Amino acid sequence: MASTEGWSDVMFQGMDSVGIDYQPKRENSLYWSLFFVVFVIFGNFFIMNLFAGAVVMTFNKEKEILEKSNLLSEK
Repeated sequence: MASTEGWSDVMFQGMDSVGIDYQPKRENSLYWSLFFVVFVIFGNFFIMNLFAGAVVMTFNKEKEILEKSNLLSEK
């Protein structure tokens, strides 16, 4: 769901759920829709932050490598 692949289908099934061994009732609980929307928003921000963090960390590593001069010795 956090990848937003088919999350609306899962949301509709969650909204229709009544209980174990009961038939689904259409739009039984609208509070589940709020939960799913908030989960998708925060899930996407979390995934995006992980991706951005990995890109920035890799960029900083490569920048440090390129700043060093391989032609000069320590002295």
